[in-house]
Amino acid sequence: MKKILLGLAALSAISFGAQGDTYLNARFGGDLGAEYTKISVKDDTSDVPVLSNETKGFGGEIAIEGYRGLTDNFDLGLGLAYQFHADREEKSNGVIIDGNYGQLDSKGGEYNSVPVYLIAKYNFNLNSEVKPYLKANLGYSFNFGSEDLELSSTDINESGKAETEVENGLYWAVGGGMEYHNFTVELMYALNKAESKLKDFDEEKTDNDYGRVVLSAGYRFNL
Repeated sequence: MKKILLGLAALSAISFGAQGDTYLNARFGGDLGAEYTKISVKDDTSDVPVLSNETKGFGGEIAIEGYRGLTDNFDLGLGLAYQFHADREEKSNGVIIDGNYGQLDSKGGEYNSVPVYLIAKYNFNLNSEVKPYLKANLGYSFNFGSEDLELSSTDINESGKAETEVENGLYWAVGGGMEYHNFTVELMYALNKAESKLKDFDEEKTDNDYGRVVLSAGYRFNL
């Protein structure tokens, strides 16, 4: 983690020491088609239902990004975002507990993220007020606020919770956007890498990534 952060800091210093326009972009985005990695666990007597990859509700992010132009077309920058991820869809599975069959519902395993990332941006300098660009982010995601796994069943009168832990991981995003009179609109595919562990089940760490398309709007502040 330290090497990644030091690398980002060094590249940022190079970027903001170069000649060219310096500006900030503040933006707010919403998640489209978000998915988690599916998770399955076992206890001593039976399989516990798989946590769904599907999501419900709203996820999004608030970000501030600083840029320095290196050439007429290429900008390098550094970004910081707060990302609130969507809830995981509740999963219902048929299970047998103590010889009784029933539907066991499960939910949880969500988390939020604060990534710090390097930005590479290519601008298409067209003779137009609308300025399209391509963009890529690469950095480190600090993941936190993991929701406990919750199990419940009215059929077989079973319920309970399992404490979860989430680890930090890689963050990346690719896509593009356009700028019009300092207003920006972007469409990016983004992924936060994470591993989670269900402590009460003595499970190994398992992937719990969060991927989605992010549609965002922002405003450019020239410095």
